[in-house]
Amino acid sequence: MKMKRFLVVILLMVALVPASTAQIPEAEPPGWEIGWEAEEDEIIIFELDPDTYAFELILEFWIENTYLIPIDVDFETEFGETFEPVQVDDPGKVSIPANSNESFELKISCQTSCALWSVNSGGYLTTVDFTATNYVADQEQSSQEISQKIQPSSIYGLEVTFEPVSNGKGPKINAGTYETIDVIVGLTGNADDAISKIDMSFRGCPQMNFDAKDSGLEAGTVISSTDSGNTKKGSVKLSAPSSHPDKTCKFIVAVTSEGNGISYTGEVEFVVEAPDVKVDDEDEDESTTESSDFEVQDSSLPAISSLLCILTVLLSAVIRRN
Repeated sequence: MKMKRFLVVILLMVALVPASTAQIPEAEPPGWEIGWEAEEDEIIIFELDPDTYAFELILEFWIENTYLIPIDVDFETEFGETFEPVQVDDPGKVSIPANSNESFELKISCQTSCALWSVNSGGYLTTVDFTATNYVADQEQSSQEISQKIQPSSIYGLEVTFEPVSNGKGPKINAGTYETIDVIVGLTGNADDAISKIDMSFRGCPQMNFDAKDSGLEAGTVISSTDSGNTKKGSVKLSAPSSHPDKTCKFIVAVTSEGNGISYTGEVEFVVEAPDVKVDDEDEDESTTESSDFEVQDSSLPAISSLLCILTVLLSAVIRRN
């Protein structure tokens, strides 16, 4: 009886134990794969030369071959946007040994005529589409494509010009009056910028004054590629006091870029003309009268000389008679 109970307990325990099945991992079929060394979805920034906008970008990638035989891989590069005049240097056709992982480089560069990344290109973003094709015994087997987003580095810069300017000079200013000149701050880099500091002054003419309160040019003013001509324009009044002499002066404007902290200066030369000095009518009359008196005196001198000669002759005759 006890034996039967024991067997029943054993059977119940066995029935309650969950069935476990041995899971044997499935072996992945052999193949090949390509990928970038950079993180997925990372945007690669390529550094531009600030003067020529030339650049050289190297993208690293890998190819893994899990076949039991070596494979050959060839490449083709395309860009999501117009990307000329760049040069592309890929490894060419390469051989990947069996059961190996090899690393390679894709070089993209521009050395001349690289204006595509000059003004307005700071936000330029394109995609490199890189296609690899696998060959076995010169027979095409399969292709894989990987993509990488790339973007040029931001270059900041400003320039200062003036209007109107004729023959290299700004407007002529008469003493006691003012003239208005437009100060134009424009982008020279490939990214939007802002004025962090602006200074205006004169050279050679300390009596001159300027009024820029309504110009709209001040610290914090943003110059954007969406602005007309990529510039911001502001009018400044240049005034000369009535006592200002005839002189050639210079108006100087210096702006500091918020993007790179560099100060950029522009200057324009202009002429101040003093008013003509007027002579009073009374002074002119007195001058005329004095001139007339002198003329009369001068004209009377010959008559006096003649009388003296006659008197001398008569006296000589009287003396001889005596």
